[in-house]
Amino acid sequence: MLKFSLELAVKCPVAELAPYLRELDGSGFYRVWVPDAPNSQWELWSAATLAVVSTSQTRVGVGVTSPFQRSPAVIAHAAATLDHLSRGRIDLSLGRGIRPFLEHIGVPGADVGVEEGIEILRRLLRGERVTCKGEVFHFEDVQLPFGSLQERLPVLIAAMSERWMKVASSVADGIHTYSVNERLLQTAREWARRAQRPDFAIVTTVAYIEPKEARERWLDSIGSSQGLLSLMGVEPGRGSWEELEESLTLSGEDDLRRKAERLERLGVDELMIAYRRPEDLPVLGEWVNRLAF
Repeated sequence: MLKFSLELAVKCPVAELAPYLRELDGSGFYRVWVPDAPNSQWELWSAATLAVVSTSQTRVGVGVTSPFQRSPAVIAHAAATLDHLSRGRIDLSLGRGIRPFLEHIGVPGADVGVEEGIEILRRLLRGERVTCKGEVFHFEDVQLPFGSLQERLPVLIAAMSERWMKVASSVADGIHTYSVNERLLQTAREWARRAQRPDFAIVTTVAYIEPKEARERWLDSIGSSQGLLSLMGVEPGRGSWEELEESLTLSGEDDLRRKAERLERLGVDELMIAYRRPEDLPVLGEWVNRLAF
């Protein structure tokens, strides 16, 4: 059965997050995702902690975050802490990160570091003592004082190309992608099948962004990803505006129902809805609660 989740609005001031999170808890959403965005109004783990203490039922997804912005040891310690505080409601989504931002902070961000980072995370969260000498990360006799509460804290990989779907199938617990494009999701389904794990999840994201000018800016940004366009079967510079809007955004309640039915048919596990304005949260909650799956 398709689950619905929300990505916390990065434009919401931190002092106003708690009331929205309390309203979200128990409102029909399976999970709230706290993104790691350079332009957000709050720091990732501070907001994730607020999400945990402001909810009691909803799972809390942390990410997409990057092992280059925070050491895998820092991520593991923070995730284990919140997993205990939330009584086992924490999930992670990792990716390389936004390349221009990594360049601005002087971090190369080699792709192999994501796989190395996940392996280090896994071992630290299991309570193991870690020594490794990888291409990116060098750890010597590192161990956390405690592991995660969950026996296996779920870690997804953000996949905006087939290469990352392949990586996810071998080292992660799921694929976190974008779009309701059927071709893209069939590719994700194939890599999920190859993972040969019944709990391997496919999470995809669409955005409800108003006004129109903000939606156009967002589409310009995400629609420039060549890997994502290739997965969708769209040649760079050849895709129509209408095609991108249909694949990547929501226009209203009827559109949500239609796209949710498609995702259910394609075997997607979770639809994450990104939104921009905090005041849109109650509206989205009403739409989701009226859907019957």
